[in-house]
Amino acid sequence: MAVFAEEPRMSVPTAPVVPSAPAVPEKIVIVLAATLGVGQAANVSACVAAGLAAASPGWAGAPLRDPDGMVSSAISHLPIIVLSADAVRMAQLRERLALAPPDGARLAVFPAYAREIHEAVQYWARHRETSHRDQPLLGVGLAGARRWINALTGSLPMLR
Repeated sequence: MAVFAEEPRMSVPTAPVVPSAPAVPEKIVIVLAATLGVGQAANVSACVAAGLAAASPGWAGAPLRDPDGMVSSAISHLPIIVLSADAVRMAQLRERLALAPPDGARLAVFPAYAREIHEAVQYWARHRETSHRDQPLLGVGLAGARRWINALTGSLPMLR
């Protein structure tokens, strides 16, 4: 059985403080291709959120235990805003992502080719070998400074 440190008794849940962990992002946004069906959108969102959470361990995943002993991982204590973009706006976003992000910002992308790959090692190899400048993206995850994210996504509509 895993041993867990006592959870802090605060009104706002916090993850354990790890000295080398990146700062908790101010804002988290996922932009999805407007053409995705409900199931595809859910899958792409989950994959992108997992990538962002792994890159920013301070905002999700803290070990929790309920009074009955059920052990689970904490969900994000920050809202994750999900937006939609048509092909033209997704391409514009992709172009703007070529600029260097601010310090501490995190980016996760779900290129269209990822749907056809079912092994992580194959995906990582393809990602390393592929310029994403002209690749259609089905999802983009951004975590970081509110100003940076708003500049990239401010006019995009919520996913409906």
